[in-house]
Amino acid sequence: MLLSLEQQLADAKRKIEILMDNIPGGFFTYDAKTGKLLELSNGLLSMFGCDEESFRDTFYNSFDMMVYKEDRSQTKELIEYQAGTGGNIQVSFRIKSMLNDVMYVEYRGKRVTESNGEEKYYVVLTDVTEQILAQQEMTRVNTALYERNVMNMAMQEEMQNRIRIDDMTGILNKAAMQKSVRDFLETSSTDELHAMMMIDTDNFKAVNDNLGHVFGDEVIKFVARAIKNTFRHSDFVGRIGGDEFMVFMKHTTKEVTEQRARELNKSLCRKFEKDGKAISISCSIGIAYYPKDGMDYDALVSNADDALYQAKERGKNRYVIC
Repeated sequence: MLLSLEQQLADAKRKIEILMDNIPGGFFTYDAKTGKLLELSNGLLSMFGCDEESFRDTFYNSFDMMVYKEDRSQTKELIEYQAGTGGNIQVSFRIKSMLNDVMYVEYRGKRVTESNGEEKYYVVLTDVTEQILAQQEMTRVNTALYERNVMNMAMQEEMQNRIRIDDMTGILNKAAMQKSVRDFLETSSTDELHAMMMIDTDNFKAVNDNLGHVFGDEVIKFVARAIKNTFRHSDFVGRIGGDEFMVFMKHTTKEVTEQRARELNKSLCRKFEKDGKAISISCSIGIAYYPKDGMDYDALVSNADDALYQAKERGKNRYVIC
């Protein structure tokens, strides 16, 4: 039995409605110019848990009003831009649900020009709230883990620094100086020139005996600052004993090394006074050069120490080269 044209159209419409209602998410159309909502599928209404009248009332029968206020402008621009290319449209945004909580949705659609010239958007809307919230939670957890790892690394670095740094002066301690110089020399070429300086504070015992140990500590800090300020950031500067210091100058020249020694002699020639008592200090410096005076840490220290002893013997407040 042949169906009439009206029956065929009704049957086709029913099949399309069944198809639309079984699409994951919801299907709807709206006017491209006014944004007025047109067809709404049962799947869309089910997604929002309401009937058609409530849906249209809640969103003022307008697609624009469906979009969360803060996302509205950007979403409209993205849709119009993609529609202008003639291709499919895909965009994600937020919608305020019937219970006034936020839903995250994915919009997939296309702008279509009907036979009567009217332009409509045909849209499939999918609720992706669970996926987005899961991604946000994963991001939050990863961020927390990253921050904790960064914090742990910072704490480890701080602990390493504490192990390496002399508490009183803030420069390298004896063990750190020894390791730093040894490690550096392992990769040094005999074509390079480095300098080892051993520095002793002249008359420091008199400072402690006459001005007190607390005052003596301040003098040690002063000496450390003066030494640190005399040399480059790339040089190793450390305290290896009570009033004894060490400097290892990397990639230097004899002229530069001796100039720094003279500057240090000058800056550490000072008088300190307390309660009417005055004590003058200075420094004696012994210098040994790599590779001429030694190829390793122990040899350089030994030869720089010998030169330091000679500086003391010759009247202090001077430098002597091995």
